[in-house]
Parts: sequence; structure tokens; C-alpha cells
Amino acid sequence: VVGDSVVQAGSLVRADSLRFDFTARALSAEQLARIASLVNSAATESMPVYVSHMTLAQAQAKGALSVRAERQCATNVRVVAIGAESVELCGGTHLHATRAVFPFQIVAESSVGAGTRRIEAVAGDAAVVWMQQQLAHARAAAAVLGAPSLDTLEPRARLIDAKAKAARDEADRWLSVAASHVADSATLETTLGPTPTCIHVLPSSIDGAAARLVAQRAACLCSAEPKCAHVVICAHCVALSVDPAAIPGAHAGKLLHLLFAKLPGKGGGQDVLAQGRLDAPVNDLPPCVASLACAFK
Repeated sequence: VVGDSVVQAGSLVRADSLRFDFTARALSAEQLARIASLVNSAATESMPVYVSHMTLAQAQAKGALSVRAERQCATNVRVVAIGAESVELCGGTHLHATRAVFPFQIVAESSVGAGTRRIEAVAGDAAVVWMQQQLAHARAAAAVLGAPSLDTLEPRARLIDAKAKAARDEADRWLSVAASHVADSATLETTLGPTPTCIHVLPSSIDGAAARLVAQRAACLCSAEPKCAHVVICAHCVALSVDPAAIPGAHAGKLLHLLFAKLPGKGGGQDVLAQGRLDAPVNDLPPCVASLACAFK
């Protein structure tokens, strides 16, 4: 399923779960399903599990595999064989027959390090419990999404997701319109380092969309007037946009940190746009605007 180059990198077997580490790239959903199918097929055959002891040379002659063969005692090793499917060196305990691991279900596949993947799974009674839980979750989701049956759950979820995406796109369009038309309550021309900068204070009456609006507004102003950096502030929210092509060497993230030296806050960003949150709000009331001007003298 995965290829001949895969090497086991560790494992853990418990009464209610197991994990298996191996060297490979991320597995696809189809590969995971194929692995689970092969394990379940072997389990339903109820193949006996044989345990024997022999020298390492004898075990290797039988084709036994090992995670760390070089660390095995050469005089006596434990060999576990499952029919003709698997012969391995292993010091752990095992079942009497493969039937005990039916059903087998992979519940997760993830990265645990560079080039190493991990499969987590449940089997036997634990797998039955897990599947019952998943069925309960699916029924609850169907009820919330208004799907009349589990067969219609996925298409119903896709429909709702499509409608939500359309609503988000529409909101973004209106946000762009608002960002290009909102009027500044106050402006201040200054510099951040050597970069000419214009600070724009938006009306404090703007609602919870402020964080997204200030970013859109900063981008709009920078596009219209690229010869300076633009800072847009609304209460605690701040965004800074700059065009490095128009101002060589300018970097929005670095300029935002220069701003925080005057107006304490936290945030960051890339070369074109940076965002953050001020410790103290800045509003459009005259005393606050006057204090802002003093800070940048």
C-alpha cells in the first residue's frame, strides 16, 4: 500500500488503542482505507498467532523483520508469526488469533517528526465503542444541520458551507466599499524612522468589524497614495500598509513596531500589511487626537 521503502519507527499497543510509527510521506484517505481493509480482512480469517524463541540467525533465515535487529540478543530472540502474512521479532504480548482485533479502525494519521508518520487506531471492543460514538456525533450533526437522514448529511453540509462562503464573499465586498468610503475623523502626518507616514483615526462609533475594516482602509489608502505609509486606527485596532516598490526598504511589520514605541501595543505582519492591537484605545475625541499629536512630535 505504501511501498517497500517504509520502515517501522516504533509502536505502542494498549487494551483500548494502538499507534504505529513509520517512515513515509503523508498517507491519502484511500491508502488509509486500504490499510484498514487489509487488517480487517486478515482479522476475519482468524489466523492463529504463534510465538517461538530462536537465535537471531535462525529468525533472519525465516525472514523475520525487526525495528532494531542489531539490538536483539543474538543468542535468543522472540519471534511472532501470524500465518504466512507476518513474521517479526517482537518482545511484546500478542493475541492468540487475529479475530480478536476485528473490527479495526484507523482514527488518525499525523506527522511526529521529519519523515515520520503515525497511525493511531482502535480495534475489537474499543473500535465498536468508537464507531458508536461517531454514529452519535453524525446524528447530532444531522439534527443541527437539518439533514433528514445520515445519507443527506454530507450534501446538506456542503450546501450550508457554500451559502456561508457566499455570505462571507458578500460581506467582504461590502467591507471593501466601506473601506474606500469611510471618512477619517482625524489625520496626522509624521514619520516612522525615515518613512513618511500618515496616521488616520476612524470614528469610534464603528462596530466590531473594526479589525478587518482598518486593514482594508489602510490597503485602500496605500493604493491611492503609495508615497507614504498609512496607519489606520479605530479604538484598539491598528493596521499599517506600505508599498515597498514606492518606498524602497520599507516594511510594514517593522514600521508597526516603530509605531508601538509611541503607542504601546502588540502585533506584526509582512512587508505590505501589518496589524495589531493598541494597549490603550485611540478615539476621535479632541483630547485624544491632541494627545496623539503630542506623541509624534
